[in-house]
Parts: sequence; structure tokens; C-alpha cells
Amino acid sequence: MGPVQFNVHNQTKYDLKVQSSNGATAEAVAGASTTLDFTPDDTNITNAMRWYADGICILQGSVAWSAGGSGADDGWTTSNIICMSGEMNGEGFSGCNEGWVEMQPYNLMANGGEVTVTYTNA
Repeated sequence: MGPVQFNVHNQTKYDLKVQSSNGATAEAVAGASTTLDFTPDDTNITNAMRWYADGICILQGSVAWSAGGSGADDGWTTSNIICMSGEMNGEGFSGCNEGWVEMQPYNLMANGGEVTVTYTNA
């Protein structure tokens, strides 16, 4: 895989913490953004996206990519609180209490590239 730049925009009223499967972490408080950079050695990446209210985790979603499949999950709950929209190498995705959104083609991120996701209040 090639390198990947992961841009996260947290336009919710909750704080967001990102924990990647390669050990990288980042935070974006309510209204802030953050970026994580991955090298070609970072393959099969899953990023746990966790939202916090008053220090308590209230929701978890994910953004993941590999040479064989990519997608995102806005964190399904019985009461919808977060929506997502974004792009993986120019291919758009979105969801609002959607659950997993599978990106096509399956090898969309095989050569690396750019992933951007924006979270908003539902």
C-alpha cells in the first residue's frame, strides 16, 4: 500500500478520540480537526472513532482501509446523534445512523491516497 493521509473534522458537540490499529492516536475536541499520516508499511488500518461527553464514551464508529476493502461506520445507536460524510480517494460516502458503509471498488485504497471524514450532530 502507499501512504495515506487521514483528515478528521469533528463538527459535533462531543470530543473525539481516534485510535488506529497501528498504535497511532489523535484527538479533535468539539469543533476541531486533526490529521494522521500513515506510511506504506501501515496496511489494513482500522481507526476506532470514539466520542465523549464529560469524559464518558457515548459512541464508537470506525474508518478503515486496506488494499482489499475500505469503509466507514458512523456508530449506530438507538438514538441517532452523529452523522458522517467524506471521501476516500475522491469517492464519496455518508451516513446518519447508517452502520457500515462499504466503499467500491474494493481496491480503492490499494495505492494509498487520502481519506477525509467530517462528523456533524444529527
